Order: sequence, then C-alpha cells, then structure tokens
Amino acid sequence: MFKNIIISLSLLLISISFSNATELNEQVFYNGEIKNAYNQNDLPILPGNWKVYDLEKSGSVPSGNFYVYATLVPEEVGPTDNAFNFDGINYAVLGSKSEETSYRKSFYACDAGWITDADVTTSNIDSRGSGNFEETCSVIGEINPFYTFFYTDCDEICVEVNFTLHRQNYSISDGDFASASDQIFKAIRNTVNGQGSSDLSQILSNYKS
Repeated sequence: MFKNIIISLSLLLISISFSNATELNEQVFYNGEIKNAYNQNDLPILPGNWKVYDLEKSGSVPSGNFYVYATLVPEEVGPTDNAFNFDGINYAVLGSKSEETSYRKSFYACDAGWITDADVTTSNIDSRGSGNFEETCSVIGEINPFYTFFYTDCDEICVEVNFTLHRQNYSISDGDFASASDQIFKAIRNTVNGQGSSDLSQILSNYKS
C-alpha cells in the first residue's frame, strides 16, 4: 500500500512538472521570454509580440527522446507576407536521449562557411569536453539583409537560439558589431541559463534605425 502511494505521488509530481512546461503553440503570441520551454530552459525573445511561423516536433518530452525546431515571426506578419522581410527567431530544443542531440554535439556550426567567409563576424567556441560546449557567432550579411546572432549550448541537451535582425530596422556599424554581439549573447545566455530576464529590449533600442 505504502509503495503504491509513493508511486502515485511520484507520477503526480512528474505530471505537475510537465504541465508547467511551455510547448510552443501556433495560436499563441509570445513576448519577453518563453518560460521552461519543453521542461528544459527558458528561451529569450526579441522585443515585441511573436508567433510561431513554422514548428517541427518529434518524440516524447518526458522521455527525453524528442526534438523541436521552431521559427517565430513578428505578430504583424500576415499569411501572404514574405517572412524574409522581417526580423526572425529560430529555436532548437533537443532532448537528452534524441539522436538529433548526438548529431548536434558532433560539430560546431560556427566553423561553417557562412561564418568564415563573411567579412564582418564574431565567433567564440568554448569547449567544456566532448559534446559539451557553448558556441556563439554573429555575421553582418553581405548578400542577405540581416544581422545574424547564433547561440548554441550543448551539455545533456542542446539548445539553439538564432536571431536575425533586418538591417532596415537597425543600424550597427562594423566597429560596434563585436560589442553589440557580446551584449546580445550575454542576454541570451542569461535567459537560457536561468539567470534572469534578458535586457534585449534595452540593448537593441541603442541600435534602432
């Protein structure tokens, strides 16, 4: 009897834990940050209201064998608008037992040509051991009209955050780009690591066109 009570309480606690997790929903607008996304981490959001534009999810979150890839766009983007003309957010949340996680731990995205071939970039890879790292890189696009800021943290799970800021909305000089990148990545890192809400709105207000 006592054993059954313990099992029931354990299942109840697990149920409560996952009921408090936030799963992205195409019918919801998001702002500030996404708390406890898929029962893993908080995710930062650029200023304003955002909605899910594209969502791919597979597997079971409680089992750890899952992955989520999501693209968010500003609230004002309509069904006939080209999302390429707006700021954008991309997330990846890869569970601890997913094959996607194992694969993601096998390479550094910031070593790719989109970074190394650009004229104005920042790149930093902090390796903490095999499959355990943080990487950040940013680019002023030469062909596409964006400032791109890419963050990844892999440990037991992997989390990716990618911000694309349309250059018609912001003005970041080549000389200020490294400093702006450092501030943005610090804000992302603090949110993902649960160290408080990001100050992205204040940071980006300094660079609005």
